[in-house]
This record gives sequence, structure tokens and C-alpha cells, in this order.
Amino acid sequence: MLEMELKFKVDDFRDVELRLERNGILPGDPVKENNLVLDLMGGPLRMMDTLLRLRNSDRGTLVTVKKPLPATALKVRHEQEAVLECSQEDALKLFGLLGYGVVYRYEKTRRECRIGDAQICLDELWFGRFVEIEAQSEEAVMKAVEVLGFDPVEGIRFSYAALEKDAEQSRDSRNS
Repeated sequence: MLEMELKFKVDDFRDVELRLERNGILPGDPVKENNLVLDLMGGPLRMMDTLLRLRNSDRGTLVTVKKPLPATALKVRHEQEAVLECSQEDALKLFGLLGYGVVYRYEKTRRECRIGDAQICLDELWFGRFVEIEAQSEEAVMKAVEVLGFDPVEGIRFSYAALEKDAEQSRDSRNS
């Protein structure tokens, strides 16, 4: 499956929630996500810009693999997902038998809704609040960007791992 995405950093979600409400859309209840990014010793997946992630879900553990594709104005990746009917801990043991270990972990609180064919995620992490817009077409992403009143030029194409690294560096430089 093709995934096209843009993120927007916001101070709070009030304006986004108002725009959604004006369009008859209410985000779902908050869900706390625990995300584990896995790799083998030496980081071969990272070197290929490939992500292997385990995420807790209400159905078990969501296993996601993302590989980059030539990008447009959006972050574009090939994404394949499957659900393992086991806990995240058991899934981690399974992948551990194959030599995979956790190289990055992050938690976020997410609320989801849809605008047309685009999934809208209101994500809160320790380093900020973000509106993530995902779809399988650039048209669907851009329609949602317009409805939410964002400027596509200000869209962020970086992963949460890269954004967290920047936040840590900023925090460290302020503290020194």
C-alpha cells in the first residue's frame, strides 16, 4: 500500500478541532500508543531507510514495514501492515528470536478521524503536538490540508524519531 503523509506542528489542537467540527467531524477518543522500532545488529534496516515497527493496538500488535519511494511534496513510502494476535511483549520475543532488537521507542497519544480519503491523526508526544495527515493519494492529503487550513509548504516530512532527536538537541543546547 502507498502512504503519502504530511505533518504539521501545532501549539494546541483547538483550531483544528474547530475546523473539523465545522465540517461535521469529531476525532475519536485518545489512544495511548507504544511504538517499538526494530533493527538487526549494525542497523541494516536503518541504512536502507526501512522501518520495522511494533505498535500496540486493540486487536493485538500491529507490525508495520515502511520503505521509501521517490517523494513529491509529501513524504511517500510503501507501507505493509499485519496484526499479530498477541501482546507487544510476545511479538518482541518472536522478532528477538530472529535477531531483532528495539533501537528506538516512543509513546504518543493519538486521536483519529477522516476527511474524505485521508486519515487525520492528532498526535501528542513529549516534544510537541502534531496533526498528521495520511492518504494513498496526494489529492486526498491536499484536500485535508486545505480543509484544516494549513499551508502545505509548512508541512513536515520527517519521522517522529527525527523530530524527537531535534527536540533533544535543542533541549541539550539550551541546558548547556
